[in-house]
Amino acid sequence: MKLITLIHPKLSMDELALTCQPEDGILLRQDAVWLSIRQDLCWPVQRVYALQSDVLLRQLKVPQSVTVIDDEAWVTLTINAEQVLLWQN
Repeated sequence: MKLITLIHPKLSMDELALTCQPEDGILLRQDAVWLSIRQDLCWPVQRVYALQSDVLLRQLKVPQSVTVIDDEAWVTLTINAEQVLLWQN
């Protein structure tokens, strides 16, 4: 499983989909957590996570389809991932 971290709300879903497999995970951090509330997005993976501290800072109500994780869970995801990518498009 790859863990792909997004930090910006601008992205090309087509480009992201070329990098992802369904079993990969996407982590939304920083301003990318705004993507969690967009209902028009169809994620190319089965698991989408949002960092709790960033969600709370922006006072977002994240849908149930996105798993909100704390820093400890983030570290665990990173350790368990075969590859960790920072998406900067």
